Amino acid sequence: GGRAVSGSVDGTVRVWDVATGEQLVKCEGHGNWVMGVCVTPNGSLAASCGRDGTVRLWTLSGREVRKIQHTGEVTCVALTPDGGRVLSGQGKQVIVWDCNSGSNIKTLSKHTGAVRQVAVNMGGDKAASG
Repeated sequence: GGRAVSGSVDGTVRVWDVATGEQLVKCEGHGNWVMGVCVTPNGSLAASCGRDGTVRLWTLSGREVRKIQHTGEVTCVALTPDGGRVLSGQGKQVIVWDCNSGSNIKTLSKHTGAVRQVAVNMGGDKAASG
């Protein structure tokens, strides 16, 4: 069956069974609102971001595999399809991170307003933000 991932104002990330509506997993770790979530196409990795200034990477079984600290609120997040990179929106920037090491690969700073959405194409080689 299909799975869905949600984030909440209580700081949790939850994994749901789409067919039954049953909560399968509750992930705890964010210290404030979860602002965005995403999942790789194969369901191997989920990412969440929040007002606590972190991006967190999770397995769909609920294990936190990485925490990436930012300098302020993180408003959106997107994973490349292979789960190798995560993009986050913070202020007027989009930041590209390596999921394995947690290191900053590139910071894109051309936005004139706050970044509210970021997405990656299925090839993993293009992104859109706004």
